[in-house]
Amino acid sequence: MNLTAEYIHQRKGYRLGTHCCWVRVYRGAAGDAPVVVCQELRDGGAFVSEMSEYLAAEVIREHFPDGLPDLPRPLLWIEHRPARRRGPGRYRLVSFSSYVPCLTGAGFVRREKLGPPARRETLTAREIAILTQAG
Repeated sequence: MNLTAEYIHQRKGYRLGTHCCWVRVYRGAAGDAPVVVCQELRDGGAFVSEMSEYLAAEVIREHFPDGLPDLPRPLLWIEHRPARRRGPGRYRLVSFSSYVPCLTGAGFVRREKLGPPARRETLTAREIAILTQAG
């Protein structure tokens, strides 16, 4: 996997300075599912687990304009909540019911989102290192 993007993502919307998270995008060989690690910021950032379907849709539109690979799980979306004191924090692999971004909302406040999270699996820091290592 190659780290292709690393940045603070500002969620689309009207409230500036809120709903930020740290995003790292990793791409592998052709046919591999890309890995995205979305990390909560320690200082007032977003709770990534509460809005993962919106964040994932925004990241997909921004980094994968040609679409995701045709796989049962075309994107490995990992939520990272840092530890408040010590340790690596919590990592969760999120599976969505649909990986196709669609518009939602009424009126002029429409946002893209994926299907709701269908499942969250806990991962260890070692498993994250294996998923994101250059190979």
